[in-house]
Parts: sequence; structure tokens; C-alpha cells
Amino acid sequence: MKITKDMVVEDVLSKYPETLDVFAKQGHCFGLLANPVARKSLAKLVTVETACKLHFIDLEKLLRELNEAVGKK
Repeated sequence: MKITKDMVVEDVLSKYPETLDVFAKQGHCFGLLANPVARKSLAKLVTVETACKLHFIDLEKLLRELNEAVGKK
């Protein structure tokens, strides 16, 4: 399954835990996801697209990196 912009961040992390490193390297906003409590509370509130817009992250680049990480399984 391909990770898309409409997926909720928590769902991506639950299904593909290997994507945590990809999210975390995007900077402080996604770095918070390393904390399990933050991951369960913050990550369930936003889609990948919304998180990128809020934190000025290149959506297409992030999606490409996420899907590459998943494809390496």
C-alpha cells in the first residue's frame, strides 16, 4: 500500500513503524513523534498533508521518502 497525503500520521506510523526515522529527520515538529505520548496524541490529529503545510515541509519529497522507506521492507 502506498502512503498518501490523506493518511493520518498516526496511521502511517502504526502500520509502518520504519517511517518514524523519515518523519523525525524533517525537523523538530516531526521529531516530537519519537515520544510515544506525543505520537499517540498529536499524530492522530493531522494528515501527512496538513502536517507538512503547518510546518512548511515539502509534501512530495516527504511522501517519496516515506514510500521509499516502506518499499525497503
